[in-house]
Amino acid sequence: MQTMTYDGFFFTPNAEDGELELSFFDYNEESLKNAEKVENTAYGDKYHIAFFKPDEDGFVKFDESFEAIFADPVAYVENLYGTELFGCILRKTTQSHRWFNNYLTKAKENVTMLNMKLKEGL
Repeated sequence: MQTMTYDGFFFTPNAEDGELELSFFDYNEESLKNAEKVENTAYGDKYHIAFFKPDEDGFVKFDESFEAIFADPVAYVENLYGTELFGCILRKTTQSHRWFNNYLTKAKENVTMLNMKLKEGL
């Protein structure tokens, strides 16, 4: 059995069936590709996690972000099915905070713009 390697993935609900779609990626930037893992343990690597979810009115909001060690982050996310959470999981390295902070900033901006468009349509 081949183990899949990746630096992170986005998880979003599929519009048709609600199942979670996982979009895996690797770092493009050389400084990120060569960075050392942070708090790598025998159980697994440490990851940055960001959650977004719809509120009771259907608008998307930032829920939370945190760090955790996972033996299998994919299994963790698959257990979120039905919670309406979506977001990103990123392997933590000595340089990953820059990528993750940039992701959070852009994602929050995009959510704000999406919510504004949704409100205009009401």
